[in-house]
Amino acid sequence: MHRVASWGRSGWMQWEWHGFKLKIIILALVAGLVVLLGGHWLYKSYGYNQPLVQALGEDSAVQSYEIDDKPPVLRVVVQINRTENLMETYQRLDRRVKQSVSNRPYELVIKDDRNARLAQAYYRSQFAIHEAIMRGNFREMLAVVEENAREAGAEARVFIDSDNVYVQMDGVEHHLAVVIPRGRTADDVSVRTGGGLYVQRG
Repeated sequence: MHRVASWGRSGWMQWEWHGFKLKIIILALVAGLVVLLGGHWLYKSYGYNQPLVQALGEDSAVQSYEIDDKPPVLRVVVQINRTENLMETYQRLDRRVKQSVSNRPYELVIKDDRNARLAQAYYRSQFAIHEAIMRGNFREMLAVVEENAREAGAEARVFIDSDNVYVQMDGVEHHLAVVIPRGRTADDVSVRTGGGLYVQRG
């Protein structure tokens, strides 16, 4: 007997296929799917997402964050508070993310709280910033960034390490934070404009 239809006590048609009730087969498939999805959630929560959530939640510079777990790259978006030293803040957050996700590739995205005036001040500074990265005239670049920030009613700070240039502008109510890579290829990093976002791949 391959497939038989009958009416059960509930009034629903009962189907059998090779001696197995179709209802039981469907329930077994649903149960298997629940177990599979539950296992994936547990892995994400206690495998790497939970340590990452704890690491970000313990950092005073983090205002809010989002974790976008879409393979193959884990994307971590962090809205930061106003900070005294953007370079130290970024380096600390990057270490926290890297330690939490182990060897998994990730993107760290830093978001600021810029307004239109700060965005324009940074836009006017970009030529000097990238020229300094190419030529090394960072003192001239600093003067340009500071002047543009003053015109926007803000104070500028610039930090430099072997990997990046860190530009922050602090106004009365808003702040801007941008990390610009030095001497890396497009495969390693990308800068996202229009929001002060910096992405680093692990």
